[in-house]
Amino acid sequence: MRMPRLPLLLKIAAAAAAGALALIVAARLRREDAVASLRREIREALSTLVTDEDDGDGDGSAKGDASPPPPSVLITGFRAHGKSSLVNTACRTLAAEDGPLLLRAEASPPGGGTDGPRRRRRVKAVVAGADGDGGGDGDVVELLDAPPLPEAVRLTREDIDGAINGGNPECVVLVLRCDAPAKERNAAIKRLPEISAAVRNKGLNLIIVLTFKKAMRSIRQAEELLREVSFRARTDCVYFIENYTWSNNGPNLRHPPVIKNDFETHFTVLTIIRQCLEFIKLNRSQSKDKNNGKQAKPEEPKPKNPPAEAKQCRKFNDSSVRLFFNSSET
Repeated sequence: MRMPRLPLLLKIAAAAAAGALALIVAARLRREDAVASLRREIREALSTLVTDEDDGDGDGSAKGDASPPPPSVLITGFRAHGKSSLVNTACRTLAAEDGPLLLRAEASPPGGGTDGPRRRRRVKAVVAGADGDGGGDGDVVELLDAPPLPEAVRLTREDIDGAINGGNPECVVLVLRCDAPAKERNAAIKRLPEISAAVRNKGLNLIIVLTFKKAMRSIRQAEELLREVSFRARTDCVYFIENYTWSNNGPNLRHPPVIKNDFETHFTVLTIIRQCLEFIKLNRSQSKDKNNGKQAKPEEPKPKNPPAEAKQCRKFNDSSVRLFFNSSET
């Protein structure tokens, strides 16, 4: 049998390489389109909130001139669980930033050591426009970076109420660390029913974010954690995420590290913000109905299903959790 010539083999190899490159480029474009679509939905949700507030102000000129407050989301959690890093990640993702990570919130030192008293910090996250530039005046989400909660074994109901009542938030995001020591993590999970009850008593919705998702060694371990957290917190809004952080060696202000954007992180944090806006829209609508003398029956909104690309189901099936381990970079 006559062997094929070398030029023919080179042509076949070149065609295969070109095909593989085309598939990679197509996948990257799809991911960029999915992220851009989420930002567009967030901008539309913010515009809807502003329009609804203007319609509810009536004919008062003083109220009409004052711009409505931006939606406010409380980010709370225990020390060194990734709470402030989630704020920095959300700001970077909403603003479509590249390059070094800009720190809007001060994270706790590695290891969870004591770094002194912390105050509640308001961070205004600007949503980038369709062309990647800054959005409009109303395209802002206010993130409340709350002081860390006391240790789970010492946490009281007064501590929980104090964390929720400060700053008048419209939605609450609780951050838990996946790779925390087993004793500390189990103690935090056992306090979820109390935290969830306190949030609901205030008329707010609770979202759970599990950070350091790469610490999950297996799909089964992630499924068990997801199931337990959802059961105790009584919510399906539970997300795994890997925050953008600086190295553990400490920040280098002269040569800040360049962080490469990750599609899974971008997609997840945008999904979380979009879900927060859905809850805030519902709460404002119910509050407006009560002010108008209507008796609106409270209804738990169902989380919107994200696009098929990197979809995060919260039904505890294998495909949802597998996505958390198939992280790829853009």
